[in-house]
This record gives sequence, C-alpha cells and structure tokens, in this order.
Amino acid sequence: MDKLKKLTQKDLDDISQYFSDIANDTILDKISSKEILDLDIDIETTYENEKLDINIDIDINLDELSKITNDDIELAIEESYHKLDELIDEKYRE
Repeated sequence: MDKLKKLTQKDLDDISQYFSDIANDTILDKISSKEILDLDIDIETTYENEKLDINIDIDINLDELSKITNDDIELAIEESYHKLDELIDEKYRE
C-alpha cells in the first residue's frame, strides 16, 4: 500500500465531510428514517507525523418500537469505514 500524500487542512475537511455524509447515508440505507428520532454524527480527524486517524461518534435515538440492534449500527459504521478507505486509496495516496 502506498503511503499517504501530505494532507492539507482542506483535504482533512473534505475527508471528514465525506465520512460524515457516507456514514449518514449508510445508516439511512439500513434503518428507516421513521425509526430514527435523532441522529448526530461527530467526526474527529487528526493528522500528525504522516499518520491519519479518523474516529466517528454516532449518537442515535431510535423509536422504542424499533427492532434495530447495535450490531446493525456497527455494520453500517464498518461499511462507512470501508468506503472511506476506498476514497483515501483513490485520492490521497502517492
């Protein structure tokens, strides 16, 4: 795997926005919006010593009748990370 190119603040902002958007879309693909009472996605991106760390915190409140489990949400997050990896490999590697 090629190493990351030197990332700018704009690159980090773009990566964070992409990850937030893709996580939101992936969750809404797996969970009906009617079951979601509140969804908050927080992305923390750090880039130091040519190492990129991206963490996601999802706060989701579901309708009490929802059958969605934490495993379903974890699967959506994992899928989002895979899509993020694809973007990084495509656009941000030397």
